[in-house]
Amino acid sequence: MLERYRYAYLLATLSLLIIGRPFLPDFGRNLIVVILALSLVTAAVTSATKRYQSWVGVLMTCAIVAASLMPDDFMGLDGAVISPALGVVYWTVTAILILRRIAIRTDRITADTINGAVCVYLLLGLGWSHGYALLEAVQPGSFTIAMEMTQTTGHAFERFIGYSFVTLTTLGYGNVVPLTPRAESLAIAEAIAGQLYITVLLARFVAMEIAGRRSE
Repeated sequence: MLERYRYAYLLATLSLLIIGRPFLPDFGRNLIVVILALSLVTAAVTSATKRYQSWVGVLMTCAIVAASLMPDDFMGLDGAVISPALGVVYWTVTAILILRRIAIRTDRITADTINGAVCVYLLLGLGWSHGYALLEAVQPGSFTIAMEMTQTTGHAFERFIGYSFVTLTTLGYGNVVPLTPRAESLAIAEAIAGQLYITVLLARFVAMEIAGRRSE
């Protein structure tokens, strides 16, 4: 059951984190941490090709959650830096594992192949969300954020989710604006990556489908 619908479960949890979260009851900062933990664990289980990868993912999930709940300057550690830094690494590795499985090791397109491709696209947005939060923690003032967003979001990562996907899709609203060259470069890189991913993956899927039909 897990193997057949492997990425459907991950797609559901990522959709809850990215889209469904604002429609849930407001439990403050803890809500985003709980949903983030659920998404991280699901990603660890579904993307792993070996058992040790699942355990590493679970351990990193615990570290990310602990850093997210850590008060500022706890025993000389800054959770505002550690949590997004781990998040960038986690989502990047997870996206690579899924991409290898669906685009390299698969010779036919199935429903779960499509689910996996969508998951990778969402992981790109989440990885950059953590990247923006990391940059803002290391270099405060890298972004200007609308006052309404700071009042309704309690977690730095949460503030950049919408901005990340707006940038990934090259839409742009203006409620979050990069102010420094580093922030602008990060946003440009995400916009380029989003367009290249769709283009290259679509070409790969078309080639896989043609090859599959010829073999039949």
